[in-house]
Amino acid sequence: MAAAGAAPSGDAKRAEGDEWCDSGLGSLGEGQLAPLPHSPGPGPDSPDEVPAAASEPEAELWLRHVLSFVSEDGDTALHLAVIHEHEAFLDSILRRTAGTAYVDLQNDLGQTALHLAVILGLPGFVLKLRAAGAGVGLQERGGHTALHLACREGQPHCARHLLGGPRCPLSEEERAQLDSVNYDGYTPLHVAILRKDVELVQLLLRAGADSNKAEPSCGRSPLHLAVEAQSPEMAELLLRAGADPAARGYGGRTPLYSARHRPDPRLPQLLRAFGAPDSSGDSEDSEEDEDSEEDNSSGEEYDDIVINSGRCAD
Repeated sequence: MAAAGAAPSGDAKRAEGDEWCDSGLGSLGEGQLAPLPHSPGPGPDSPDEVPAAASEPEAELWLRHVLSFVSEDGDTALHLAVIHEHEAFLDSILRRTAGTAYVDLQNDLGQTALHLAVILGLPGFVLKLRAAGAGVGLQERGGHTALHLACREGQPHCARHLLGGPRCPLSEEERAQLDSVNYDGYTPLHVAILRKDVELVQLLLRAGADSNKAEPSCGRSPLHLAVEAQSPEMAELLLRAGADPAARGYGGRTPLYSARHRPDPRLPQLLRAFGAPDSSGDSEDSEEDEDSEEDNSSGEEYDDIVINSGRCAD
């Protein structure tokens, strides 16, 4: 499909290797995105000499046409307003659809307009969509909520709007997104840790994200993931937020065990400083693994994280 009419900055914001949000690019030609006409009515902006009956049918017809439009990829006019970053068109649609199910319609990739605004890094659009009632709990076809996507794409400003702002208490819906899991079993906090995004991890922890919630494939806690990501900064943030230094995965291994089998020497010291025990089980496993590594010279020295593969990385 041709990409005519794409926003000039779209390519720069596109996530590499990912099936992106350009399903609607090219659906509208140049100049076809325009604000909806205002329905005339009494008031200072409505001159007495313009009879309402003359323009109202035209406005209503245009409104029905725009709101009933769906591209071959399932994108509504609201999706396209976000994709093309056309703020005036977005405002026109939201004035007439705020608080309705229309703002949460999903395209063929399961994406709402809010998902697309986050992927494109448009915090102003995110704020307007949230004010119009866009839901934060909807998942696209990979199971990602808008907050998952903000963490995946490194968009802290979008994440702040999704969490309601620093001075606003979280609603039940906003709190629930902190514990939501994508189809790989990861919460937004897990995703931010895997991406080594300190700012987003701080934001999520301040908002109340569970620092001990384990992912389901191997039972690794956020602290396990921080150790595997080789990030002492991330590990310290989690430990200060109450992460359990003695947490065990399904195989019984602790973050300290993982730290001792990885190159950064600061992590074992940090974990011990926060009370991580040198358990006998870990020590025995360590000796067995060291013997195994000596016998297998062709093996990898360190077992790095394999994101989304479903494989346990211990």
